[in-house]
Amino acid sequence: MRCKILQKLSRYRIKAVTLLFLVGFLTYSVYISVANYDVNAINDETLSSDKLATSHLHEITKEGKTSATKYDSDSILHNKEQRIQRQHEFWDKIFTLYDENGMNFKDSPSNLIELVEKSDESRTKKALLSRAKMSDETVLELKKRHARVMEKLPDEMPDFTYKKDTTGIVFIGGEKFSWLTYLAILALRETGTKLPVEVIMPRKKDYEQEKQFCDSMLRELDAQCVMVPDMFGDSVMKKRSFHSYQFKSIALAISSFQHILLLDSDNMIVSIPDLVFQSSLYKESGMITWPDYWKRTIYPKYYEIAGIKVNERKRRRYNRFPLFAPKNSESDLEVKEGDESVPYHDLENAVPDLSTESGQLMINKGTHGKTILLSLYYNVYGPDIFYKLFSLGEQGEGDKDTFVAAAVATDQNYYQVKSFIMSPGYFDDAKVFKGVAMAQKNPLADYERFQELIIRPFEKSGKTMPVSEQIKQLEQYANDGNEKFGSHNGLPVFTIHCNYPKLDPINYMSKEDLYDPVENKLKYRLYDRMKYSKTIMNKSTIENVEVDFEYEQWLHIREALCVKKLEFEFFKNQDMERLCNFISNQVDWLAPDELV
Repeated sequence: MRCKILQKLSRYRIKAVTLLFLVGFLTYSVYISVANYDVNAINDETLSSDKLATSHLHEITKEGKTSATKYDSDSILHNKEQRIQRQHEFWDKIFTLYDENGMNFKDSPSNLIELVEKSDESRTKKALLSRAKMSDETVLELKKRHARVMEKLPDEMPDFTYKKDTTGIVFIGGEKFSWLTYLAILALRETGTKLPVEVIMPRKKDYEQEKQFCDSMLRELDAQCVMVPDMFGDSVMKKRSFHSYQFKSIALAISSFQHILLLDSDNMIVSIPDLVFQSSLYKESGMITWPDYWKRTIYPKYYEIAGIKVNERKRRRYNRFPLFAPKNSESDLEVKEGDESVPYHDLENAVPDLSTESGQLMINKGTHGKTILLSLYYNVYGPDIFYKLFSLGEQGEGDKDTFVAAAVATDQNYYQVKSFIMSPGYFDDAKVFKGVAMAQKNPLADYERFQELIIRPFEKSGKTMPVSEQIKQLEQYANDGNEKFGSHNGLPVFTIHCNYPKLDPINYMSKEDLYDPVENKLKYRLYDRMKYSKTIMNKSTIENVEVDFEYEQWLHIREALCVKKLEFEFFKNQDMERLCNFISNQVDWLAPDELV
């Protein structure tokens, strides 16, 4: 009897040990599967769970700004369908907030602000106010609506709207822009970066027409399409339609990346972006922007609408450079009452010069979520009011100033590159220069020069340099012609925004001023043999190589259309044989002498 009991106990002991082993093995397997989760596969239908994240989801409520509700992480964050549902609910609440504070005035939106003929080119408050008319009633009502939006928007983007600690590049595709985006991704990959790419497709129709582009071409380049309707949900999409400039802020809002470089589809990056994402400049600022050609022309009443108190008695900058109060004479920055000679955007709390060019923008969605959401509001009602408020009819009206304005309104940091744009181009037969692109400078090199020439001299003075002396030094850097911050200051190029004309062989052949039908090639080298030093990362090494930019682009065009014969919706029904003859002639003509 005792022996049988011992035998049973032994069997139970073996079963218990076996059971414990199985439990331990399963626990370890679950741990490994979570630890090795591919953060770049957020939209992969084969995945059934997400990486563990916070169990607090913030949602907008009608009663207040945000409420923090605790959910079971297994039932919410580990379930893709429920996560998408939460995203749809969030965006429905956001757009409902925008709707409740829209431009539904008794007057049509086009009458909210009336631009008038500019007679004063200065940038003082008086001059800027003279550029438009807006009734006090309109200003007051807009102020109320803006305040409600600011109050109700969450301070941060909810964790379920993006993947924490991910970094990537974002483009906007669809029709012609899918072709241009493909070229831009080729340029991106030539820098050696392995960062993933998301291409935002505005409509489901765009995806249906371009399945090969999304499902085949992009996959080879570690890129994927993201449909706006899928991310916003039916409730948002059925009530409204989006257009043009609005898609940049939408792209920032729906991208799965936390750290984003947003590029226009015709913008070719020529320097490794990883180094900027890894820099202290990006980590500390959370947002990097680049300048446009023009100074700020924000209508002063915008600041009243946004609740931003511009201190008209204190000057904080000269042009786009900061001024510092000497510790032995802090009153040096004071502006005398009635003195209207100081440019309005040099004053404290105003948005600094220069105007922003939004062909490229870097932003941390984790720290600048409210900036993204407010800029989305500005763009939803941009055509009605905000684009006019920010541009006052100057060139480049659109989304470009909405991002920095939103950052200032939400009191969030950013760094705008101080170097002027370089404008590649050519001289036509009449010896008239024609610009074709905007070459923006590397932000790390620009920031180092800014520190060297602007920040450190003041610190070396013991922080006692008078404001008058600071301005005297800054005057030499203000204009485009200077060699330190001017367009030809020798700093490496970061992006080349090929916006006019775009890299479109069909368009090139249609332009009589550019296309030579006899030679079947262009009449001019549009980039005038422009070469640049490209920073390339290969495995653990970084090197600089000199590249003929225009020749490189035509090589990409020929490879895609004439060698691989990729089928883009944009080139549907085109005579590809004729087009490829033209493309081949271009490549042969542009080839460096040593290759001819």
